[in-house]
Amino acid sequence: MINVVERPTINKLFVEVHIADIHFGAINPNLQYNILKEQFLDVISSMETLDIVSIDGDIFEHKYMANSNAVMYACYFMEELVRICRMKNTTLIIIGGTYEHDADQLKLFYKYANVNSEADVRIIEEVRFEYIKGKKILIIPELYAKGKEYYEKFLFHSGLYDALYMHGTLVNTVYGKTTPSLDSARDPVFCIEDFINCAGPIIAGHVHTPGCHGMYFYYCGTPIRCKFGQEEDKGYLILLHNIDTREHYTYFKTVKSFRYDTINLDNMIEQDPKIVIDYINNLQANGIDNIRVEITKNISENINVVRNYYRSNPNVKIEADFKNDKVLQDIKILSEKYNDYEYLKGPGTPESKLAQYINQNEGCIFITADELKALLKNL
Repeated sequence: MINVVERPTINKLFVEVHIADIHFGAINPNLQYNILKEQFLDVISSMETLDIVSIDGDIFEHKYMANSNAVMYACYFMEELVRICRMKNTTLIIIGGTYEHDADQLKLFYKYANVNSEADVRIIEEVRFEYIKGKKILIIPELYAKGKEYYEKFLFHSGLYDALYMHGTLVNTVYGKTTPSLDSARDPVFCIEDFINCAGPIIAGHVHTPGCHGMYFYYCGTPIRCKFGQEEDKGYLILLHNIDTREHYTYFKTVKSFRYDTINLDNMIEQDPKIVIDYINNLQANGIDNIRVEITKNISENINVVRNYYRSNPNVKIEADFKNDKVLQDIKILSEKYNDYEYLKGPGTPESKLAQYINQNEGCIFITADELKALLKNL
């Protein structure tokens, strides 16, 4: 519990909580809600002092029907969060995230932002400054095709500000984004020099791996692990920020959630399939919730037995890539070449891009652009 003895009319020391990339619907929404209720909502409800809670983008996984469980549990979550903020006189900031995820669904929460809600809820879908208890905060949701001048008027021509919260990407930190691009038609990419007028911490969503870059730029990461390739700790940030001294302290509060592990069983697949199955079952029994098994040795009979055993088990995925040396080499080339989806924005025909996307997801050369073009003509 965080205790602050004195609270002046205009705050000097702020106690805040930042969470991002909840992605309701990425896994069972009921499970998501229960984890967040126990390890996030109940935790912040017990804090004696709490000035700001900020959701830094991507509440949803994608657009949902109003009668979906994802919408229902996201609304349960928001109702409880607003209740806590109302009770503790806390400002709640909700920042628009990636369009493919939030997809205009923040409208579900507009009712909390009206003047009659008895709670200070601010839904941010355009870049602007917010003044909260004497703290000047620049807030940047994820927007597209705004142009460099649009961002520069806030970043460089509006004076100093105390902190910056956003759903965005810092150059050279993730996704192969190595060049700043504020005028991008897609998501803008910032460099640390863009924040020269920020006198405090910068906290961002969008990137699912938590971390600190350039000493004062922080990614929250995701609070719940929901897929392979995210084996690092998950959670949210607690921020203490003194706007007088410009000092700040962040604490990453971990959330216990599902474990996803990828294992290679080339050294076992020649053995009796029962031994392999017992080994995988033992891993699950000892806390690995989801297992992806990679096999490259061509022991097809044994692999088929193992695959059939787990066919109806959604928590065990068997991936066998052993066709021949040429295909294995193709897979290696593809994995190096297609480490993200940058090619979708580059030159090339729609057929070539789609073929490239299919091959990337299949992990092998599944179809050529010409084959795809011919296939589409026959539809």
